[in-house]
Amino acid sequence: MDFDVNGGFPLRRLAMVSLHGCPLVTPGARSAGGMSVYLRQVAWRLAEQGVCVDIFTRSHRTGGPELLKAGKRVRVIHVPGGPAELDKEEVVPYLPDLYDGMRAFALAEGLGYDLVHSHYWLSGWSGERLARDLGVPHAATFHTLALVKESAYEGREPEERKQAEAAMASADRIVAFTEEERSHLERLYGVHPERVSIAPSGVDLDRFRPGDKAAARRRTGLDPDAKIILYVGRLEPFKGPDILVRALADIPGAALVVVGGGPVDEGAWWLRRVAEEAGVSSRVVWREAMPQERLPDYYAAADLLAMPSRHESFGHAALESMASGTPVLAAAVGGLREVVADGVTGRLAAGHDPAVYAAHIAEMLDDDAGRARMGAAAPAWARRFGWERACADLRAAYAQTLALWGQRAVVQPCVG
Repeated sequence: MDFDVNGGFPLRRLAMVSLHGCPLVTPGARSAGGMSVYLRQVAWRLAEQGVCVDIFTRSHRTGGPELLKAGKRVRVIHVPGGPAELDKEEVVPYLPDLYDGMRAFALAEGLGYDLVHSHYWLSGWSGERLARDLGVPHAATFHTLALVKESAYEGREPEERKQAEAAMASADRIVAFTEEERSHLERLYGVHPERVSIAPSGVDLDRFRPGDKAAARRRTGLDPDAKIILYVGRLEPFKGPDILVRALADIPGAALVVVGGGPVDEGAWWLRRVAEEAGVSSRVVWREAMPQERLPDYYAAADLLAMPSRHESFGHAALESMASGTPVLAAAVGGLREVVADGVTGRLAAGHDPAVYAAHIAEMLDDDAGRARMGAAAPAWARRFGWERACADLRAAYAQTLALWGQRAVVQPCVG
């Protein structure tokens, strides 16, 4: 079925642009993270509702455009642009090539799109031009904002990123995850609040649910008797895994399980050096980034999940953990303040001092009854963020955009 706006402007075909983040890459590896999870989930669910979704991303290998059928009505189009292995900041010089490839593919297909939705600043320039070439509206989701990252961490973001985000703020519709993000867009870029739709991300409630801890530890090979702290995510300073490694020195008897990175990931080498310097290498269990279907056992096996991020626009790992019945200790930043119910489903920590995290973690690990109470409350809280609701909110944002835009170019019906 088509999603229709009062019988007027149906959403039949959608182009998503995610040039640096392929939805088929395992989250936690290199630059892949929550955005990859988000793209997969919303694309597949929109397809189930009768929308044809094309996701444009940069090719991981040399050659011409590669089209992959990633599900019924979902295609991932890998567009060539530069060498196969690039860090995301190195993609910038190839953006014109990527745009040319996207445009050539869209025109050769001749099917048209009702709307183009760009994800992250690297996609905004190309998505805006593709939308204008096709005569359709452009929606944008930032996922993170450079100026917010700079205010939360001493690192500097590239000037071209800040310029690109300022331009991206002129999209016909901006889709934000939280009210805080809408406030940032208004304050930093002068975006009128009415041009911003709030559509929180989500969690797979069928996959992530409470499980048997003892059985999960057997399947994962983790110590059946240890107090286990879990970290799931990219291994980079902005995400703060080093804070947990340093905190571990002040939490006797506990083990830290790190899920993220890969064998040639510079972040993994960096974090192992931090563990050696802190003298806790023997109490850190290393697991490479893994597909989502393997994660439930790790959430079930843990006593708590820790997310000491400098900033998070949302916080997928926190939601997955809570849906699994495992409480969360998270930094009181960004979307984590909306995702984690402090004192109910976990705790929120101020600042990023390893000693503060060590104290919070030790307190939670020592309080079996309190941890059990938070773990029992967490799944019901997480159900407020199911992907069905996330997709409904996103569809509402699209509907408002299409209604305001009015008549568009001819788009072929979605079949299949």
